[in-house]
Amino acid sequence: MTTALVNIAARSTSWTVLGLLAGLYAAQSVTGSMVQTALPVVLRDAGIPLDQIGYLAVLFLPWALKFLWAPLVDRFLNERSWIFGCQFGIILCFLAAMALPPQTHLGWLAGVLLVMGLFAATQDVATDSLAVRASDAGSRGFASGASTAGAYLGFLIGGGLWLIVYQHAGWAVSMAFMAGFVCLLTIPVFLSNGLAAPRAKKTAGTHRVGLKATFGNRDLTHGLVFLVVYQIGIRMGSSLAGPYLVDKGVALDMIGLLRGAGGALIGLLASSLGALAVQTAGILRSIVMAAILNAVLLAGLALIEFTGSVSPGLAVCILLLQVGAVAFSFVTLYAAMMNWCNPDQTATDFAALQSIDAILAIAASSVAGVLGKAFGYAWLFSASAAFILVAILLVPRTLAATARLSERFPIPEKVSES
Repeated sequence: MTTALVNIAARSTSWTVLGLLAGLYAAQSVTGSMVQTALPVVLRDAGIPLDQIGYLAVLFLPWALKFLWAPLVDRFLNERSWIFGCQFGIILCFLAAMALPPQTHLGWLAGVLLVMGLFAATQDVATDSLAVRASDAGSRGFASGASTAGAYLGFLIGGGLWLIVYQHAGWAVSMAFMAGFVCLLTIPVFLSNGLAAPRAKKTAGTHRVGLKATFGNRDLTHGLVFLVVYQIGIRMGSSLAGPYLVDKGVALDMIGLLRGAGGALIGLLASSLGALAVQTAGILRSIVMAAILNAVLLAGLALIEFTGSVSPGLAVCILLLQVGAVAFSFVTLYAAMMNWCNPDQTATDFAALQSIDAILAIAASSVAGVLGKAFGYAWLFSASAAFILVAILLVPRTLAATARLSERFPIPEKVSES
């Protein structure tokens, strides 16, 4: 009886594990969401010129380049040590930022935020690795759902609640608030001991961890073809959602509410549904369902643009549905990406995939701006839907091996800490 219970526990992802993963992802997403969505609002409100605000895009580089140092996470220490160290670094950066209000110390603040981004991106690498190794092929949907839900929770805090604290209490208090929140979310790090089995020791002749091994993994590179085509469509279709609503006459405060709290809550709900879909229908079917849903919504936006029958209310409804569809899509796609990773170098493999995705997001946003200006929103949404449809056609050739990866790269059993 005892042996059976231990085996069940070792092969499943418990609710406790899912809660720990959600907390870790919330902590690392707080920083990115604050810098990406809330800080530009504060800077503009402080009278900072738009060109200087635009320069802050360099703060996103750590997330795009994290694959360069991801092999260090696989080679040295363990994920828990990396996460704890990075969390401590993020807290120190927030405390240092208390004395650097953007109105008078923007240059120094940008330097601190860049260091903070390095810590957050590295924490992301270690947390992704831990999530892959703490789950197995039968629980990847729940693990991916927990990670996405945690990310949206962090977005709700860093992109929404922080603005409220800043407005009512000022810069220093808001930075102290963020430091306290990250400190609170460091608790899951202390509870994550034994979440995944120790890595197997390398034997003589074993390939060295690195990017060469990543791109030598045929199943990962085949999946990467799908990822590139699919994410171009998703990123292009959602990158101009805010400007689109402005052009449709939606008030700025309403856009902030919809893209802040509304988007986070819808994302949380959709990520939960995505996890259930992966667990019940499987990864491949769930990816196709998410892709079809995104393609239909984008095609619907294109159609109402072509016919001229769009109203602000209809545009808001469709874009809110698309926020949910994108969150659903992230869960299904991340579950597949987990299966593509070799357990011997989970940090390196997953970081490479996410870095490519980040680069795609930057490129797709730039292309979307050019297409939108030259041809209008209708053709932009049409092109986005077309990319997604092409990706669906690529599924049989690029993702067929996903279900077999647990056999090729068996997940090690977790071991007792006693």
